[in-house]
Amino acid sequence: MSDHPERCPRSATLQSINWIGVLCFLGSVWLLRENAWLADGSPNPHKIPNIAATLIACAAFALPVIGLEFLILKTYRNASTGLDWSLVPRINEASIARVAIKLVGLWSTLAIIGLVYLLFPEYKATLFEPFWDVLEIVIPAFLVISPVYFFWIDGRMKEPRDGYWHLGALIFGWSEAVDLGKVRQHALGWMVKGFFLPLMFSYFHGNINHLRVTDIPAFTWDAAQLDIIAWQRILYDILILVDVGVIVVGYALTVRLFDSHIRSAEPTWSGWIPAIICYQPFWGLIGPNYFAYRTDLDWASALEGFPVVRVIFAAIILLLMGVYTWASVSFGLRFSNLTHRGIITNGPYRFTKHPAYLSKNLSWWFEALPFLAPFVMGFRGNGWSGQWTDALTRTLRLLGVNLIYYIRARTEERHLSQDPVYVRYALWMEKHCLMAWVPRLVRWARYAPPRWWLEEREAARVERESKDPTPGE
Repeated sequence: MSDHPERCPRSATLQSINWIGVLCFLGSVWLLRENAWLADGSPNPHKIPNIAATLIACAAFALPVIGLEFLILKTYRNASTGLDWSLVPRINEASIARVAIKLVGLWSTLAIIGLVYLLFPEYKATLFEPFWDVLEIVIPAFLVISPVYFFWIDGRMKEPRDGYWHLGALIFGWSEAVDLGKVRQHALGWMVKGFFLPLMFSYFHGNINHLRVTDIPAFTWDAAQLDIIAWQRILYDILILVDVGVIVVGYALTVRLFDSHIRSAEPTWSGWIPAIICYQPFWGLIGPNYFAYRTDLDWASALEGFPVVRVIFAAIILLLMGVYTWASVSFGLRFSNLTHRGIITNGPYRFTKHPAYLSKNLSWWFEALPFLAPFVMGFRGNGWSGQWTDALTRTLRLLGVNLIYYIRARTEERHLSQDPVYVRYALWMEKHCLMAWVPRLVRWARYAPPRWWLEEREAARVERESKDPTPGE
């Protein structure tokens, strides 16, 4: 039997469902923008508030995807949910006590995260104000819904003592019954959500607000006045809007019933550090000091005298960002850094294991032109002194950023390789994907299956040979 599977494993999502969600999302964004303006082009004083608009846009993506996955994929029946629908929930003293312990674990987790927000001055910044505003809406509803959901789902769980239960038991001092591994995974999963959700929601809210309050000719009858660069930037912003909207939904809906729950979180510092330094507040401290590869001159300005080249660059950058957004959309409800929430094998993940990282890093080279921009500035009279050095250092800095994302890709592969589905996917990609030529040429780019997989394969081979002896024995 070949070590390389002949079929790519089934993806946790369906592309068509996710894109229907995107179409609903874009339709809602269009309506929300129209709601912000009157027929005469003046601002609408009675427009839907921006916080409500942000929630509506998120719901416009999430609800169609949830409904279609229930109807078509029946994700609630997946073995990965840990649910058994043949079980009949019973409300008795044991189940009530178990759910109560889970709720203690849940609310204690939220209290700890809230305390961290209060202690760290970063979260007092204006950027995060929309997140605090939305919590005032969400928390009361969450406090009502969570006990009902926990009671309803508890009786259908094959193993009801989950991370919430083990944390609650630890708080009550039942150390002999606590699995610290489950407590640690529970904590890591909520650390991911607690770190990324406020940041991404605040970014998304800002994007929605900007789209609603800015007079953009592309969304009016004045679109003919736009040139190719203006169109490129508008389409770029729309791609980013879709990307961040999907990301917000992904971090918010870690729900077992939808099979979008966190199955495991990255357990190592070597996985966490390269991931979180790419985001605020860490990148604000590290990026400008050590990885400042951009100049004051962007690609459109640098290529101003070459209109054909500008059009080519505009198309390439849009294509790369389109792939980047497509990669996020492919997760549906399951996007999240540093966690395993189902293996994605379709969409751009059919061509390369890391389409988002690959396309994003390539786009930065086209956008920043670190090897060229300093010389353009020299040509324009800013002086030639130090331009060679500047071009070299900026190029090396961008290579450093690329290295960070390479490390992220490798640590993600290591984490996901605890799932046999990912191992089969990675081995299939090694032989069949668009980038299969890379590991053939570059040894360090090859996928190395985990030891447990190799040991299981060897054990299966030995067992197979013992049951099928050679002729004559």
